[in-house]
Amino acid sequence: MSMESVMSAPALLIRTYESRDLESVTSLMRELSYPTTQSVIREQMENMSCNSSHCNLIAEQNGKVVGMIMLRQVKSYTMTERITQITSLFVTSNCRGQGIGKRLVRGGENWGRQHGSNLLFLTSGNREGLAPAHAFFEHIGFEKNGYQFTKKL
Repeated sequence: MSMESVMSAPALLIRTYESRDLESVTSLMRELSYPTTQSVIREQMENMSCNSSHCNLIAEQNGKVVGMIMLRQVKSYTMTERITQITSLFVTSNCRGQGIGKRLVRGGENWGRQHGSNLLFLTSGNREGLAPAHAFFEHIGFEKNGYQFTKKL
């Protein structure tokens, strides 16, 4: 890699979600086939911002939102320490493979540690289309552990 390409590489900033990110986050979620509206996202983000057990981190590159991780602290009856759950992780499709997801997860790890967690976890579906995401998580050190059961109410 030449010095010129290093100097012109776009800087990636991992920061806390701000209300100015609403439109970008809504677009990102729609790109990833999550049907939503700005008003729904606004309400969810406002509710989470009032709760210290939630954190939403943004990946910003050249002033543009390219990814997001949503986290929450969880108390478990089987573990005495707090644990941190990744509830969502999104990276825009044209920016995948650049280390953005890894940096967002690292930001989540730091936030979890700062809030007393010693474990970071997530749940995922078992659809074939999620195989690349599962491979990503295993690549960055997560271990597959157990099953998820759901029941509609």
